[in-house]
Amino acid sequence: MKKINFIKYGLFAGALVLGVSCTNLDEQITDATELSAADADAVLVSAYAGLHNFETQDGLFAIQEVTTDFAIVPTRAGDWGDGGAWLEDHFHTWKADSREVNTAWKHMLSSVYNCDLALAIKGISPSNKAQAQFLKAYYYYNAIDMFGQVPYREAGSSNDDFPKVWDSPTATAKIIALLEEALPNLPAKNTSDPSIASKDAANFLLAKIYLNKAVFDAPSHTGFNANNVANMNKVIQYVDAISSSTSLAPDYWDNFKPSNNTSPEVILSVRNVLGVDGVAGLGINGIRSRWYMSAHYNQTPSGWNGFSVLQEYYNQFDPADRRIKNNDASIIANFGSPLGMRIGQQYEKGGAVALKTRAQNDSRPLNFQSDPAGLPADGKILAAEWLERWGIRPQKYIPDVSNMDKPENDYVLFRYADALLMKAEAIARGGVSTTTPASIKALFTARPGITTPMDLSTLTGIYTARATELWEEGWRRNDMIRFGKYTTARATMTNTDAYRVLLPIPTTALLNPNIKQNPGY
Repeated sequence: MKKINFIKYGLFAGALVLGVSCTNLDEQITDATELSAADADAVLVSAYAGLHNFETQDGLFAIQEVTTDFAIVPTRAGDWGDGGAWLEDHFHTWKADSREVNTAWKHMLSSVYNCDLALAIKGISPSNKAQAQFLKAYYYYNAIDMFGQVPYREAGSSNDDFPKVWDSPTATAKIIALLEEALPNLPAKNTSDPSIASKDAANFLLAKIYLNKAVFDAPSHTGFNANNVANMNKVIQYVDAISSSTSLAPDYWDNFKPSNNTSPEVILSVRNVLGVDGVAGLGINGIRSRWYMSAHYNQTPSGWNGFSVLQEYYNQFDPADRRIKNNDASIIANFGSPLGMRIGQQYEKGGAVALKTRAQNDSRPLNFQSDPAGLPADGKILAAEWLERWGIRPQKYIPDVSNMDKPENDYVLFRYADALLMKAEAIARGGVSTTTPASIKALFTARPGITTPMDLSTLTGIYTARATELWEEGWRRNDMIRFGKYTTARATMTNTDAYRVLLPIPTTALLNPNIKQNPGY
């Protein structure tokens, strides 16, 4: 086939997965089966490229974290207004045409489409096929977690036909089968490049699916504890199957430094190369968004003065815990103030000169606080005192000082710490294991600077442990739903509509008559 046709697959993927007929496009797209084995590597690269959507600040990350008790993105006068998109996320007032809902849907299902292109190639190698199967399962897992139903195409079906739809229980079973088929042909984890799908990554994802399976098996994503012990035993089985090449890193921050590809704890990551955009067009929305989205304009590196951690979340930590206060000498020298959850007076590089707000905001001391008085109930900050200073600022990735705009930090998707916490939760929910909660706890507390108390013997303790260990890593919404906390009123969110554990199907997707809107929307 001509290369121009291959390019069109990427250009029109979003329209295709939303159920828009190919005959509505300017040119007919060549059938995917015309791809040859020689195209497999390039198509697989496109399938992997979808992982970069997890490291941007919008779409997936906004849904996974801003909708929870972790973070809010207040409107600061004219900054961070964006038509109310960020506040819709946090206040649970999104609609079927809301920006972040549509972005999350598009990102996941266009990525599934690219996986299907790879899987349609005749003569694709067993390893490449297994990697495409894993990626498809991961994208579908996220789509089911958020939307509770997903469109799919049967092999050999016409592009003129509307995709059919799997409900949550059916899709979950299909995802498990896809991963089990892929597992034998996936490579062992590459200890210097965990961005390659591996057996360890598949075992992790299978454990994650079984941990949430009772949620996914309920059309409304509720009723977690029904008939669940067998699922918990599966969680333990798959965590135990993760290889000995994976272990906790000696230091928590090894997982987030520029050379984090060497951390033994990282199971799956999004690869970033120093000085190169991960995907053309992402630019400022790549991994560097992890510091730009929260840092103040006058900090090093500079930022956009947006995302803020909520006080109720911060209060779960000992303020001295190294996981939220990395004050190593190199951090102070390069960035002025500790990394982690940045609170209080902030400093210039070297840590001696106190920073101030911009002159247009009266050069006030740059002292980050989250005093509730500074955040109006509608999330719109107008008071000059708080405009640039309100909010504890999260910064989990250590900026790459050799190139802060196109850094080398890989974005972490799966981490062994999460696998251990999944196993502890499975035991607490009735799963059988010779491992004790105390022995799992000992692995965590052996790392330096973990001063927040850790109880892995109770579900309450595990819920807190997941909050303090995995902050800003994209799991908070999933955890809150599983623990029955997501639609509970909080300090800054009072909407308790139970149906909002699922997002609405985007309006454009409803062009497909096989897709029905989720209840409540």
